[in-house]
Amino acid sequence: MRAPRVTRPAIPAGYGVSDDMKGALRWISVRRILEGALRYWIATSSRDDGPHLIQQWAAWVDDTLYFGGSKKTKWSRHLRLDPRIAVSVERTGYSIMVEGRAQVLATVTPELAGALVAIFDKKYGYKTTVEDWTKGGLWALRAEKVFAWKFASLGTTATRFLFDQPGDAAASPSSRAPSAIGVS
Repeated sequence: MRAPRVTRPAIPAGYGVSDDMKGALRWISVRRILEGALRYWIATSSRDDGPHLIQQWAAWVDDTLYFGGSKKTKWSRHLRLDPRIAVSVERTGYSIMVEGRAQVLATVTPELAGALVAIFDKKYGYKTTVEDWTKGGLWALRAEKVFAWKFASLGTTATRFLFDQPGDAAASPSSRAPSAIGVS
């Protein structure tokens, strides 16, 4: 797993965001917050239904967010039509947003299923089996962009992490989808 590129987000003048990288957050710190989060707020949208925001249980594994649910849910219907998704987590003092594209997984490796069993049991007390994760309905959001900062020090801590996507070896910020939250 390659470390993401670390930059400053393009935030309009007047917000006091520093041009230099002094004070930028470290990916390891942000990743730990994503791994330990209990609630993930998932934002989707569709032309017919408009925007939708819902809280989900999920697991952050190898820079990918895994979450599941019925294909009849509004968010699942939205993602089947438009895979663009934004996710945020609750953490006192931090603002962390993840953007990317979600896909429903056709298959799940036994290793990933085992990791999900352990994570959901530890975080939520939710008992599952490896077989439960192989029945379908598991979604994966591979991070394209992650924005993070501390509330008290936006100007020095605002950080953007950019992830290369499979088949996107020369990925550049301009080749990625526009930000859903108005920050790029």
